[in-house]
Amino acid sequence: MLLLDKFFYPDSIAVIGASRKPGKVGHEILRILKENKDKGIFRGELYAVNPDAREILGVTTYPSISQLPSAPDLAVIAIPAKFVPGAVDELGKLGTKNVVVVSGGFAEIGGEGVALQEQLVEVAKKHGIRLVGPNCIGILCPETGVDTMFLPYEKEIGGKVFESLPRPKPGSISLITQSGAFGVACLDYMAGEKLGLAKFVSYGNRADVDEAELIDYLASDYKTRVILVYIESLGRGKEFIEAARRAILSKPIVVLKAARTKAGTRAAVSHTAAMAGRDDVYDAAFRQAGIIRVNNVEELFDVAKALSMQPPAKGKRIAVLTDGGGAGVMAVDELESRGQIIADLSGETEERLEEV
Repeated sequence: MLLLDKFFYPDSIAVIGASRKPGKVGHEILRILKENKDKGIFRGELYAVNPDAREILGVTTYPSISQLPSAPDLAVIAIPAKFVPGAVDELGKLGTKNVVVVSGGFAEIGGEGVALQEQLVEVAKKHGIRLVGPNCIGILCPETGVDTMFLPYEKEIGGKVFESLPRPKPGSISLITQSGAFGVACLDYMAGEKLGLAKFVSYGNRADVDEAELIDYLASDYKTRVILVYIESLGRGKEFIEAARRAILSKPIVVLKAARTKAGTRAAVSHTAAMAGRDDVYDAAFRQAGIIRVNNVEELFDVAKALSMQPPAKGKRIAVLTDGGGAGVMAVDELESRGQIIADLSGETEERLEEV
């Protein structure tokens, strides 16, 4: 569990595949980390690896991993898939234990990609490396400035600069997601709604670190008050449910489960190599574990906002206070349909309310 700490609190980061060309994944990752370091948010050492450069964006650049001055706590890999296992092997020999692989071209494409991902996992295990990805956008921790996303804050279009992806401020909501694009949309929404973020993980193909481990980690993270999860399938369903049951003793978990239909299941397979199962089975498992399931993004953040601002209710008896009859009727319908009990107010309570 402590090994996962360095994904969010590293003392040094190396970008493997750093590029001099703006717009390239390796360039944008390095640029964002450099900006965070210049702002004093990321306070660790920053390295870049590129065989054809000695300096990129003011960051000292090394021709190979083996020539880095020390083992980085966290390495972010943005090179073609076929070279990734070799890079992880070099990092392992150096002593690095935490790696984010943003590169795609693994199990999600089938065929040779599956074999390549198996090779990647084997190499990582040999060195005791924990791996997030591949095929992901990785980690965002506003508190420490760790940002492995290759999406710039701003974009220039037609000579004008537009805000591209504002990051949320530090806060108490953590989000883990199988889909990077969905995660980006959520971060954009959170920034717009001024909802604070504790930790964000886009884990893609979950070749190593998966939902179950992340739930366990966030359950012990004192910065996190609410855990949000987007999944298309579960790799280790039993372990996920067990982790959720442990976590719910201290903080709520809200899940948005996609791939509910046959067509959605087929789409998930091509997206993140996810093999989704029957939705009613997921639904029952979530209920038994105490997980709050939502059906869309709006519900996800409505629930997250409520839970981050107030403690969870201690029971099912609920009173509805409203200044409109129609709104009250709809609220009562919705609450009862979700298994809640509409409390009958005592005469004494009604009298006290009339005095307000």
